[in-house]
Amino acid sequence: MRRKQAGIALITAVITAALVAALAAWIAWRQQLWFFQLENQLDQGQARAIAYSGVQLARFTLRDDARNNQVDHLGEPWNVPIPAIPVEQGKVGGRLLEQQGRFNLNNLISNGVASDNDIAACRRLFELAGVPPQRVDALVDWLDADGETRPGGAEDAAYLALPQPYRAANQPLTDLASLVRVQGFDAETIARLTPFVSVLPPQTPINVNFAPPEVIAAIVPELALAEAQAVVSRRAGRHFASVGEFIAALPERVRGQLRPEALTVQSRYFISEVDAQFGRVTVRYAALLERNGPDFPRLLWMRRR
Repeated sequence: MRRKQAGIALITAVITAALVAALAAWIAWRQQLWFFQLENQLDQGQARAIAYSGVQLARFTLRDDARNNQVDHLGEPWNVPIPAIPVEQGKVGGRLLEQQGRFNLNNLISNGVASDNDIAACRRLFELAGVPPQRVDALVDWLDADGETRPGGAEDAAYLALPQPYRAANQPLTDLASLVRVQGFDAETIARLTPFVSVLPPQTPINVNFAPPEVIAAIVPELALAEAQAVVSRRAGRHFASVGEFIAALPERVRGQLRPEALTVQSRYFISEVDAQFGRVTVRYAALLERNGPDFPRLLWMRRR
């Protein structure tokens, strides 16, 4: 009997020791996991700080550029992407993307009223991009705040009938990603438009030194895409120093159809894209910058991408 009890006690002791060892291993694993999580959070905070420093560098670059010249074009130093450069325990790189060479979708509404000239140009651009031009109507309804498009208006019916209903914004877009909420703008449509459109504060002119042929053909009525491509080819060798030089490069028959106030050779809006890595963490940010002459550019928004 005593031998049997001794055997049971021995087995109990072995099981207890095994449980204690397993518990100790689990606690050590949890502590190591917590340590890794804490380390990742610290690395992420440092990576965000490095990314913000990259955006700050872009702001200084744009300010200095404005102090040195009044014409923005593809050949400027700031237009060259910065490869990843080493920093303490990490690296950072990025690029500046000029935004006024693209058609600003918020230009469709001017002071609360639909802009017929911009709507016509946007229709031409959509067609050139392979997007049905009728989609412009849905976009105008989304932006417009007149009596027909206020909450409860006719255009809200399509949005209220969705499985997760919502109303039209009736205000300017905030960024290109917000297009997905507009009827008819799916991911494929947005991808087709991305090289040609931007979302900026309303009423920004087109920088003709950055505009692709599709945008030029859209903003110049009756200008064929092939003719716009020829204009861009001329620009490759020497940028336009003024809007007048751009107009002189167009076929004579279309020059009188232009609105010079809708064109420029100087840009105010840029997106700074930054990739930053610190330790095991990599972050990617985009920031919209507004430059007002030689002043330090404003940071309008900064978000993960």
